[in-house]
Amino acid sequence: MTALGLHSTYAANVLPPLLLAGLGTGPAIAPAISLPTYRVNEHDAGVASAAVNVMQQIGGSVGTALFNTMATTAVTTYLTDHPRHTPQVLAEAGVHDYASAYWWAAAVFALGGVATLIVYPSGQVKGTSLSTTA
Repeated sequence: MTALGLHSTYAANVLPPLLLAGLGTGPAIAPAISLPTYRVNEHDAGVASAAVNVMQQIGGSVGTALFNTMATTAVTTYLTDHPRHTPQVLAEAGVHDYASAYWWAAAVFALGGVATLIVYPSGQVKGTSLSTTA
Protein backbone atom coordinates (compact mmCIF):
# COMPACT_ATOMS: atom_id res chain seq x y z
CA MET A 1 0.00 0.00 0.00
CA THR A 2 3.02 2.29 0.30
CA ALA A 3 3.30 2.36 -3.50
CA LEU A 4 -0.15 3.84 -4.10
CA GLY A 5 -0.22 6.91 -6.30
CA LEU A 6 -2.72 9.37 -7.67
CA HIS A 7 -3.57 7.13 -10.58
CA SER A 8 -3.67 3.80 -8.74
CA THR A 9 -6.61 1.53 -9.37
CA TYR A 10 -8.38 -0.72 -6.92
CA ALA A 11 -7.93 -3.96 -8.88
CA ALA A 12 -4.25 -3.44 -9.65
CA ASN A 13 -2.95 -1.56 -6.62
CA VAL A 14 -5.27 -2.00 -3.64
CA LEU A 15 -6.81 -5.47 -3.94
CA PRO A 16 -3.53 -7.48 -4.10
CA PRO A 17 -2.10 -6.04 -0.85
CA LEU A 18 -5.49 -6.51 0.86
CA LEU A 19 -5.58 -10.16 -0.21
CA LEU A 20 -2.03 -10.65 1.03
CA ALA A 21 -2.90 -9.04 4.36
CA GLY A 22 -5.94 -11.29 4.66
CA LEU A 23 -3.88 -14.40 3.96
CA GLY A 24 -1.40 -13.39 6.64
CA THR A 25 -3.91 -12.26 9.23
CA GLY A 26 -6.10 -15.34 9.09
CA PRO A 27 -3.50 -17.87 10.31
CA ALA A 28 -2.25 -15.40 12.93
CA ILE A 29 -5.58 -14.93 14.75
CA ALA A 30 -5.91 -18.38 16.38
CA PRO A 31 -2.39 -18.42 17.85
CA ALA A 32 -2.77 -14.79 18.93
CA ILE A 33 -5.76 -15.84 21.05
CA SER A 34 -4.72 -19.31 22.23
CA LEU A 35 -1.05 -18.81 23.06
CA PRO A 36 -1.48 -15.99 25.62
CA THR A 37 -4.00 -18.12 27.53
CA TYR A 38 -1.96 -21.35 27.32
CA ARG A 39 -1.34 -23.00 30.72
CA VAL A 40 -3.64 -20.58 32.52
CA ASN A 41 -5.44 -22.24 35.44
CA GLU A 42 -9.01 -23.24 34.62
CA HIS A 43 -10.52 -20.87 37.18
CA ASP A 44 -8.52 -17.96 35.69
CA ALA A 45 -9.26 -18.74 32.03
CA GLY A 46 -12.12 -16.24 31.74
CA VAL A 47 -10.07 -13.40 33.18
CA ALA A 48 -7.06 -14.28 31.01
CA SER A 49 -9.19 -14.42 27.88
CA ALA A 50 -10.83 -11.11 28.77
CA ALA A 51 -7.40 -9.53 29.33
CA VAL A 52 -6.25 -10.69 25.89
CA ASN A 53 -9.40 -9.29 24.26
CA VAL A 54 -9.10 -5.97 26.09
CA MET A 55 -5.45 -5.59 25.07
CA GLN A 56 -6.35 -6.31 21.44
CA GLN A 57 -9.11 -3.71 21.54
CA ILE A 58 -6.89 -1.12 23.21
CA GLY A 59 -4.05 -1.88 20.81
CA GLY A 60 -6.37 -1.45 17.84
CA SER A 61 -7.74 1.84 19.16
CA VAL A 62 -4.38 3.29 20.13
CA GLY A 63 -2.82 2.05 16.89
CA THR A 64 -5.53 3.67 14.79
CA ALA A 65 -5.13 6.96 16.67
CA LEU A 66 -1.34 6.81 16.43
CA PHE A 67 -1.27 6.09 12.68
CA ASN A 68 -3.89 8.79 12.09
CA THR A 69 -1.68 11.24 13.97
CA MET A 70 1.30 10.19 11.85
CA ALA A 71 -0.71 10.65 8.65
CA THR A 72 -1.92 14.07 9.78
CA THR A 73 1.62 15.13 10.64
CA ALA A 74 2.85 13.89 7.24
CA VAL A 75 0.18 15.82 5.33
CA THR A 76 0.83 18.97 7.38
CA THR A 77 4.56 18.73 6.74
CA TYR A 78 3.98 18.08 3.04
CA LEU A 79 1.70 21.10 2.71
CA THR A 80 4.17 23.26 4.64
CA ASP A 81 6.94 22.20 2.23
CA HIS A 82 4.67 22.93 -0.78
CA PRO A 83 3.15 26.37 -0.12
CA ARG A 84 1.14 26.55 -3.40
CA HIS A 85 -1.93 24.52 -2.45
CA THR A 86 -3.14 23.66 -5.92
CA PRO A 87 -5.55 20.74 -6.37
CA GLN A 88 -2.61 18.63 -7.59
CA VAL A 89 -0.54 19.40 -4.47
CA LEU A 90 -3.51 18.67 -2.20
CA ALA A 91 -4.07 15.33 -3.94
CA GLU A 92 -0.37 14.45 -3.64
CA ALA A 93 -0.48 15.38 0.05
CA GLY A 94 -3.40 13.02 0.54
CA VAL A 95 -1.45 10.15 -1.00
CA HIS A 96 1.72 11.10 0.88
CA ASP A 97 0.04 10.97 4.30
CA TYR A 98 -1.28 7.46 3.76
CA ALA A 99 2.05 6.22 2.39
CA SER A 100 3.82 7.60 5.44
CA ALA A 101 1.38 5.92 7.82
CA TYR A 102 1.68 2.63 5.89
CA TRP A 103 5.47 2.74 6.19
CA TRP A 104 5.23 3.32 9.93
CA ALA A 105 2.70 0.49 10.21
CA ALA A 106 5.04 -1.82 8.31
CA ALA A 107 7.85 -0.94 10.72
CA VAL A 108 5.63 -1.62 13.74
CA PHE A 109 4.49 -4.97 12.31
CA ALA A 110 8.10 -5.93 11.53
CA LEU A 111 9.12 -5.04 15.09
CA GLY A 112 6.17 -7.08 16.39
CA GLY A 113 7.24 -10.01 14.24
CA VAL A 114 10.76 -9.90 15.64
CA ALA A 115 9.41 -9.65 19.19
CA THR A 116 7.13 -12.62 18.54
CA LEU A 117 10.03 -14.74 17.27
CA ILE A 118 12.01 -13.89 20.39
CA VAL A 119 9.24 -14.29 22.98
CA TYR A 120 7.15 -17.21 21.72
CA PRO A 121 8.49 -20.71 21.21
CA SER A 122 8.41 -22.19 17.73
CA GLY A 123 6.33 -25.21 16.80
CA GLN A 124 2.99 -26.41 18.09
CA VAL A 125 2.19 -25.90 21.76
CA LYS A 126 1.66 -29.27 23.45
CA GLY A 127 -1.96 -30.15 24.03
CA THR A 128 -3.35 -27.68 21.51
CA SER A 129 -4.57 -27.98 17.98
CA LEU A 130 -5.58 -25.35 15.48
CA SER A 131 -8.11 -27.69 13.90
CA THR A 132 -11.51 -28.53 15.34
CA THR A 133 -13.28 -31.84 15.13
CA ALA A 134 -16.94 -32.61 15.54
